[in-house]
Amino acid sequence: MSSSGTSSSSSSSSSLPYPGPEPPVILPENYNDDGRPSSSSRAFLSSTPATDSSIEVHTKQHEYQLLVRLPGFNFDSITLATKRKRILHVVADRWENGGGHFERRIAFGYDADLNHVKAAFDGEMLRISIPRRISPVTIHSQTRITPIGRSS
Repeated sequence: MSSSGTSSSSSSSSSLPYPGPEPPVILPENYNDDGRPSSSSRAFLSSTPATDSSIEVHTKQHEYQLLVRLPGFNFDSITLATKRKRILHVVADRWENGGGHFERRIAFGYDADLNHVKAAFDGEMLRISIPRRISPVTIHSQTRITPIGRSS
């Protein structure tokens, strides 16, 4: 009871953590962006895979970093695109020195901000930075405390 003679009720909240984001996943080449196997619609592309190319995905506290090794490629032959605000599509084509084609799709969780992707290319290494959103989402469950013998 408070000093004025009325009962007071207080509420406390307990925070439940929101599930963490999914880690980035390099999607297989023979699957669509929705995770289903693709048809052979790419059969008409007679491109030579760029065997000397590679991709690494690193998860940092405030960003995702992609390191894409593309030796022999030109800046003008690299394309980055986003799909459905959660998939980054990296494509590069090389026409000189026997040609080559590099294509990867990387799926990110809800914390990746694909609207603010930054990239830099030094002639061999493409460095891609994707900021991570800090999730302010916390699930609160309200508990109401009422003194014994009193109703509110």
